[in-house]
Amino acid sequence: MKRKAIILASLLLSAAYAAQAQYAYKPFRIDAGAGLSFPLTTFGIGGLLSVEPQYSMGPFAVGVRVEYHAGGYETENFLSITKVNNAMLLTGDYRFSSGTARPFVGLGLGSYVTGAYFYSGDYNDEETIASAYRFFGPQAGAMLRAGFDLPHFRFALQCHLTGSRMHEDVKVNFSYMALTVAVGIGGGKFD
Repeated sequence: MKRKAIILASLLLSAAYAAQAQYAYKPFRIDAGAGLSFPLTTFGIGGLLSVEPQYSMGPFAVGVRVEYHAGGYETENFLSITKVNNAMLLTGDYRFSSGTARPFVGLGLGSYVTGAYFYSGDYNDEETIASAYRFFGPQAGAMLRAGFDLPHFRFALQCHLTGSRMHEDVKVNFSYMALTVAVGIGGGKFD
């Protein structure tokens, strides 16, 4: 009877350990991502590239995000603007589960270095097109995001709140939404 109890207890402990190890992830991961962006105040489209090393502590993950973003739109006076943001953010995420598909919400705080290219003129006549670049410098900003973490992929909807700057009589809002996908290097399940 004792032998059966010991064997049964050993099997139950082994099964519990295997079930726990199934969802145990390695703590360090680097996400390399890309996405499409959309300005918050006008119609336009852009793109972004990012790298984000993260360290996980249970359901929490902290990291540093480096991102390059460029997006364009036209104003009501036919001035075309291409906005450029370079971001360096400290990030924190909370994952709601420890399964394979882990929904999460996150926050990033840091600095956005902003600039813009301004184009005006008649696009049918290349000689009348005028362009200028204006560097606005660094400014504080925040990123809110939500999405799903998979063992080696991350899908997220992000909102970058970076404020606006004036150039002559044109107000340029650098805030944007982004749909992103990232490939994770490391951070997989423990074997």
